[in-house]
Amino acid sequence: MDKQRSSPPSWATRFLAWFLKEDYYEDVQGDLEEEFQLKAQGLNIARAKQWYAWQIIRLFKPSMIKEIEAQNSIEKETTMFKNYFKIGLRNLWKYKSSTVINIIGLSTGIAAFVLIALFVKDEVSYDRHHEYAEDIYRVTVKNYTNDGDMSRQWAFASAGHATRLKDDYSEITHATRFFPWAFPDIQYKEQEFLSEQVVFCDPDAFDIFTFEFIEGSAETAFPDIYSLVLTRSKAVKIFGTDWQEQGIIGETVTLSRDGNEAPFKVTGVMEDMPDQQHFHFDYLAPIRFVEMIFGEDAASNVGGNYNWLTYIRTNSGSNIPNLTKDVNDGFWDKYMGQFSSGREARDFYDFEFQPLLDIHLTSNLEGEFETNGSLEQIYIFSVIGILLLLVACVNYMNIATSHYSRRMKEVGVRKVIGAFKSSLVKQFLSESLLVVLVSIPLAIILIILALPYLNEFVEKELIFNPFIQTDLLLGLIILMILVSSMAGLYPALFLSKINLVQALKGEQSMNAGKWNFRSFLVTFQYIVTIGLIFAIGVIESQMSFIRNSDPGFDREQMVSLSLPRGDYSNETLRNELLKHPNIEKAAFSSRIPTGRLMDNWGSRFFKGDSAISTNFRLPVVTVDKYFLDAYGIDLLAGENFREGMETNLQDDTVVTGYYVINNAATVALGFNDPNEIVGKKLGYGPSEGRIIGVMEDFHFEALYNPIVPTLFLVRDGYRRVSLKLNLENIRESLDHIENVYAQFDAETDPNYRFVDDLFNEQYQQEERLGSMIKVFAAIAILIGCLGLIGMVGFIIETKIKEIGVRKVLGASSGNIWIIISNRFLVLIVIAFLLGLPLAYWFMNDWLENFVYRTSVSVVLIVMPVIIAVILTLLAIAYQTLRATRVNPIECLKDE
Repeated sequence: MDKQRSSPPSWATRFLAWFLKEDYYEDVQGDLEEEFQLKAQGLNIARAKQWYAWQIIRLFKPSMIKEIEAQNSIEKETTMFKNYFKIGLRNLWKYKSSTVINIIGLSTGIAAFVLIALFVKDEVSYDRHHEYAEDIYRVTVKNYTNDGDMSRQWAFASAGHATRLKDDYSEITHATRFFPWAFPDIQYKEQEFLSEQVVFCDPDAFDIFTFEFIEGSAETAFPDIYSLVLTRSKAVKIFGTDWQEQGIIGETVTLSRDGNEAPFKVTGVMEDMPDQQHFHFDYLAPIRFVEMIFGEDAASNVGGNYNWLTYIRTNSGSNIPNLTKDVNDGFWDKYMGQFSSGREARDFYDFEFQPLLDIHLTSNLEGEFETNGSLEQIYIFSVIGILLLLVACVNYMNIATSHYSRRMKEVGVRKVIGAFKSSLVKQFLSESLLVVLVSIPLAIILIILALPYLNEFVEKELIFNPFIQTDLLLGLIILMILVSSMAGLYPALFLSKINLVQALKGEQSMNAGKWNFRSFLVTFQYIVTIGLIFAIGVIESQMSFIRNSDPGFDREQMVSLSLPRGDYSNETLRNELLKHPNIEKAAFSSRIPTGRLMDNWGSRFFKGDSAISTNFRLPVVTVDKYFLDAYGIDLLAGENFREGMETNLQDDTVVTGYYVINNAATVALGFNDPNEIVGKKLGYGPSEGRIIGVMEDFHFEALYNPIVPTLFLVRDGYRRVSLKLNLENIRESLDHIENVYAQFDAETDPNYRFVDDLFNEQYQQEERLGSMIKVFAAIAILIGCLGLIGMVGFIIETKIKEIGVRKVLGASSGNIWIIISNRFLVLIVIAFLLGLPLAYWFMNDWLENFVYRTSVSVVLIVMPVIIAVILTLLAIAYQTLRATRVNPIECLKDE
C-alpha cells in the first residue's frame, strides 16, 4: 500500500492542533490516526479521509477548543493587572514626592498641549464650512517690474476680471466680486447707524459661498440694484429683537456716504458669518449698483483699479496649475495686448488662483480684506505643544529612573520568584498609566479654568466639552494611551533589564557614570529650554523695536473720535474744540494713521497731453489743510493745502483737483526728486488735478506692510477729527471733548481713542504670540526644572559612595558641586549647538512677516545659555547640599 495515500488529510490534523486543548491533543490525534489506518486498510481511503475530517469537525465544540483557555488567560491577565495596579498604587503612595511632581508635570503638560491643540484646530478650520470650499479660489494679480522681478501681489483684482474669466474658461463655473463700500451710514426711519460695513457682490456669490438664509433665499436676494441682504445681528440692531415677527422683508433703509444716499429694500436675512472665515460682511448688496455709479468703463476695466475682491468656483477636480497657465498665456494678450512702450502686458502681470482654504494662514498680500492668521504661528505653537508634552514625559522618565536603586531589590525578588521581563514591563507601564489616569482629570480641571482666559486673550470662543465633542473625547483617550506609553516605556525597559545578581545586591552602578539615553533626555530638555528662551527674546526684541520705532507721524497725546451726527460746519466744531487751552490742534480726515488704506481708484499720470494709466494701487485719504501739521508730517517739496483747494465734483465731472502725495508715490511714478513732480498733472478716478506737494513717508498702516503710494486730497467726506492735546490735565481735556460733542450730538457717545493705543493694537497678534509663548515656555521650563532636579537626584544617588569617599578625603560641598555640575554644563553646550540653530530658523521665519524688523543680537543668542546654566547650577546646588549633609559613614557602611 502506498504510504502517502494512507495518511489522513493534513489540513484536518493542523486544524485539530490549532483548536484542541493541548492536554487532549496527543491522545485524541493518536486514536483518530489508528482508527483511520484501520478504515484505510479496506482500500476505501477517500471514505477513511472523510471519516477522519468529520470526526475532527465534531470535536470543534466549546468544551474542547482552546478558547476556554484563552478566557482563562484573560482572567489571569486581568488578575495580574489588578495586582500591577495595586502594587503601583502602593509604590506611588510610598514615593509621594515623586508622584506629586510627576502628576504636576504631566497634568500641566497635558493641559497646555490640549489648549494649544484647541487654538490650532480653530485656526486651521477657517473657511472649511463652505460646501464647495475645495473648489473655490481667490483671483490675485502679480505685478512685475521691467526687469521681470515681482514687485507686488494684490489680493484684489480688476473689475473686469471675474466676468471674462468665467466666460472664457469652461473650468470656471462661477465668479463673483466683492466691492467693499467704506463704511456708509444706514438710516431706518428715525434711527441712524454710523459706519456700517456694506459690501457689493455678484449674484454668483451665493453659488460659491455657503451663506445660510434665515429670511429670503439666494434666488430672491437681488431682484434689483437696490436690494440688501443683512446678517441676523444687524437685523436685530436695526429692527429689534422681534424682527422676525415684524416681517422686515421689503422694508426700506437708506445708505448714505459723502452726502450721497440711496434707498435699499431688505430682501433677505442670513446667519452671521462664522468667526472661522477670512472675510466678514454685515450687508450684501448687488454690485450692479456700484457699476452704475462708476460707469461701464470702470466696471469692465481689466488693467487697473485693483479694488475688487474676486473669487471663482471651478469644476470639481479641475487641474488648477494648468488652468492658471492657460489663463496667463491667453488673458493678457487678449484683453490688454501691448502698452504704448511696446512691451507686452503679459510681461507685467500674472494671475494666481489662491485656494480658499490657504488664505487665512498663508496669505498676507497687499489689500487683504482682514488681517489673516499666520502659518508660522501655527507651526510655532504646534511645536511648543508637542515639546511640552515630550518634556512632561521626559520629566517622568527622569524621575522614574532616578528611583531605580530603591526598587532594584523589588525587581530582584520578582525575578527570583519567576517574573518574566514582559511582566515587569507591564507592571511599570501600569504605574505610568496610573499616574496619567490621575493627571488627566487634573489636566481637564486646568483646561476648564484656563480656557476663559485663553479665549479672552486670543479673542476667540474655543469650546472644550468632551461630553458632546466626541472627537475631543477620542483625542483625550488616545492622548492618555500615548502619554502613558511614552512616559512609562523607557523606565519599564530600564528597570526590567536589571541583572538579577546586581538587583539582589543592590548595586547602583548601572551605567551611572556613562553618557547614555538619560543624557540624551536631559540634553533634549535643555534644547527645549534654550529654544523657548531664545524665542521669547526675539519676540520681545521685535515688539520693543515696534514700540520704539518712529512711524513718521506724531502719535503722542493724539486723540481721534468720530464726527457727531447732524448739520453743522466743521469749522464750528473745530473752533469749539479748540476753545480749551489744553487742546492744541484739530484736523479732519476720512481715516487716520493706524487705519487701513482701502479706498482706491484707478489713476493716470499725464506726460504732456498723454495720460498713462498707472500700474500700482494708489489709495486715497481725504484730509483738511490742518492734517499734516496736527500729525507732525513734514513736506519734502511743494506746499500744503490752502483755502480753495477742495476737489469739487459736479455730476461726477471734475472742476478742480489738488493733490499731495507721499514720497512712495513719487518714486512709483518714476521720479527720484520730489521737487520734479510738483505741478505735474494726475488723474484719479473721475477727477483730474495737480500735484501741489510731496510729504515724507510715514507708516499709515502697520509695520507688516511696506509704505504704499498714497494720495491725499481735500474734499467733503471727513469721518474723524484728530486732536492734539498737551500733557496738562488730560482728564479735563477729555471732559471738554465730551461736552462739545454732546452739544452737537447728544444721543451718541464720542467714543474717542488715543492714537497711541490704536497704534499698539495693530500688533496685538504679536503681543498675544509673545505672551502665550512666555506662559507656555514658563510651563516647559518649570517641568524641565522638575525633571532636572530628579535627574540630579539620580546622579547623586549613584555617586553617593563617591561623595562619601571624597568627603572623608576632605572635599568640600563646593568641590562636589563642581564635579556634578561639569557633566550638565557639557550637556548645555551640546544643547546650545543643536537647539539654537533650530530656534533661529523658526524665529527668523517669523521675523520675515515684518517688512521692518529687528536683528538678532549676540545678547539674544547668549542669554538662553546663561539662563540655562543659572537654573542648572541652582538645581544642582540644592541637591548637592542635601547629599553633602549625609554622614559619610552612612554612605560607606555597605563597603
